[in-house]
Amino acid sequence: MALVKLIFSSFAQAITSLFFIGIVMVAYLYIQRNARLEESWLGVLRNPVSTQLADVVLYGMLVGLMASVLIVLIGIAIDYNAILFIWPLALFLMLFNQRYICFSYAGGIVSLVSLLTGWPKIDVSSLIALVGILHLMESLLIILDGYKDSLPVWIEHRMFKPVGAYLMQKVWPIPLVVLVIPEAGASLASGGGVAMPDWWPLFKPQNMAQVFALLPIVAVLGYGDIAITQLPNERTRESGFWLGVYSTAILIMAVVSSRVYWVKYVAAVSAPLFHELLIILSKRGQMRGKPAFAVPWRGLRVLEVLPESPAQKMGVQRGDILLRLNGRDINSEDMLHEVLSQCMYFIWAEVKRKDKVITLEYRDYQDPIEDLGIIFVPRTTGRYFRVDEQKGIIFRLWKRIRHNLKEAQGQ
Repeated sequence: MALVKLIFSSFAQAITSLFFIGIVMVAYLYIQRNARLEESWLGVLRNPVSTQLADVVLYGMLVGLMASVLIVLIGIAIDYNAILFIWPLALFLMLFNQRYICFSYAGGIVSLVSLLTGWPKIDVSSLIALVGILHLMESLLIILDGYKDSLPVWIEHRMFKPVGAYLMQKVWPIPLVVLVIPEAGASLASGGGVAMPDWWPLFKPQNMAQVFALLPIVAVLGYGDIAITQLPNERTRESGFWLGVYSTAILIMAVVSSRVYWVKYVAAVSAPLFHELLIILSKRGQMRGKPAFAVPWRGLRVLEVLPESPAQKMGVQRGDILLRLNGRDINSEDMLHEVLSQCMYFIWAEVKRKDKVITLEYRDYQDPIEDLGIIFVPRTTGRYFRVDEQKGIIFRLWKRIRHNLKEAQGQ
């Protein structure tokens, strides 16, 4: 019980720290940017920014608490120096690409530099284990929350164009409690005075005479993906599974490396390398696979159903194909608007769902039904969402400079 109280006490310090509040503000700005993108594509914001922010903060706190308990109970002790180096490096890497804020990149670089040069002097095995646990928690977040508020867009595809797709972009602030070997003069929450099993900690520090302490810190977990060959919830289940496999492999390497020295090098290189490989293969599979939301030969493909709309109340779902409305064939949005312009109070639709054609009905005797509230995959369009990397400030600045130089040379 004493250990549990210490963990919760330190966790409370993490969620009330100015650093955590600052990361929450970063998440707010990120969600606000995505909200503007959604309004530009759909013409409406389906979920308020405040609700989305509360969602990611709540999930981040729950997962952060789970990770904290796991870290302390297993006994993964992190050098205080490692924390001081990882965060600034992660923020610096983010300037090149937003996904590089992930600790797998900064953790791998710091670990490799430490092994090759002896500076900074850190416990590589424990640091790699922390990366593994954070990604294990990220896989859980992706499965539980990654598919929510996915943005329907249409893109150019090598097989068809346009093709419907769903953009998933999430950032979770993660308050954490970690075991550290404190530096002299460091002000940390005490972790002493609690009896632990003989095997604890799992990762033995080089100097066992040192005292452990609990340190409240803040991490950021991000998820950026696109669903082209499947629905968002199916996509996040698959992504979360493979990230869980990656994190488990990293944890195994961390445990082995604490006993076999040369494995530390393998773990330090593998953490960022396999994370990057996982992202590349994942995106390639989506871009080269068969699209699930291509334009049908007959009817209109449903890409999104807006909340509280007639279509939602009828039971229309993503991926359905609207074939007929009130007995009339529908092959374009103009044909749909023509039918709805007749001020009808009762509508019935024939919808193809997988291999079955079903009939759905809706009535509103107070107001005429003028819009179904459906976003369709357009048959033709001059506007596409460009699937590229979320470049950081440095890359965007360099791209702008190159563009201005080309324009100057053209003049």
